[in-house]
Amino acid sequence: MDTGKMIKERNELLIRLRDSLQEEMIACEIHEPENKEEPEILTVLLDTVGDEEREGAAGEFFFMPFSTGEERVQYFCAVLTLMDDIPEENLPALYEAMSHINFALPCGSYSVDREGRFLTYKLTVPLPAELQGDALYDEMNICVSNAVNTADAYADILIKISCGEVSYDPAGLFGNNK
Repeated sequence: MDTGKMIKERNELLIRLRDSLQEEMIACEIHEPENKEEPEILTVLLDTVGDEEREGAAGEFFFMPFSTGEERVQYFCAVLTLMDDIPEENLPALYEAMSHINFALPCGSYSVDREGRFLTYKLTVPLPAELQGDALYDEMNICVSNAVNTADAYADILIKISCGEVSYDPAGLFGNNK
């Protein structure tokens, strides 16, 4: 496997995805890695995720770096940050709600970072390492669409639980106003 060639193609495909999103008037840009171990990341502002009254989400789309150059699988990742300042007192209810929702999701998962500040949705898609060109670009688009649509499905309720605006009913009933 020629990792240099694959990295170049990944860059070209991220540029193609960025240009496609910008044609749709979606704000986005590519961030170059600070070192060779980090991936190149397409950052996208997603106004359509979550409640219209809130800011939306920030999406990051990237390929995980190769570790050995002999991989048979490559991974394309979507990480959508839905909230970046979770009040600590609301974390237990948020964790419980995420646990039940994640169990029912067809793909990806909601998570909170180690410090308990960021609410995210993450989807990592394994793809054959030999997949390239238009076929790889199509899979990237599918991943982006699935991530945005799945994240949006429960973003509002999870954000409201995170903010303490609603409580989570362990029996599965969302939205009991406090």
